[in-house]
Amino acid sequence: MKKKRFNWLNIGKAPGDEFGVYSIWSKNLCIYVGLAKEQSLRSRLYQHYSGSHNDILDKWIKSSHPLWFFYESVANNNAIEAKERDRIKRFAPIANKVLLKKERQYGKLITSL
Repeated sequence: MKKKRFNWLNIGKAPGDEFGVYSIWSKNLCIYVGLAKEQSLRSRLYQHYSGSHNDILDKWIKSSHPLWFFYESVANNNAIEAKERDRIKRFAPIANKVLLKKERQYGKLITSL
């Protein structure tokens, strides 16, 4: 996985014919982990950049904070969801709904700028 600045130009360099898992970061803070299972990694990242379905992630993207992204191509389509779950457990992204569900159970976590 190579870290790249989250901008239009670098997203265009992501594979347009590969699927896998990606994460979006601000410094050492993981903002979001997602999967590209039915769309290519490039298409999925462009969707977030243009207007994310996730309100917290969208606020981060629209902010002035520099963001970075990583992606991992996964050849086996069935393994993508397992890899995403693993990355969510490992990185504890603040904008993922899985973590927000835990927040409701265990109390407020840092999810804002």
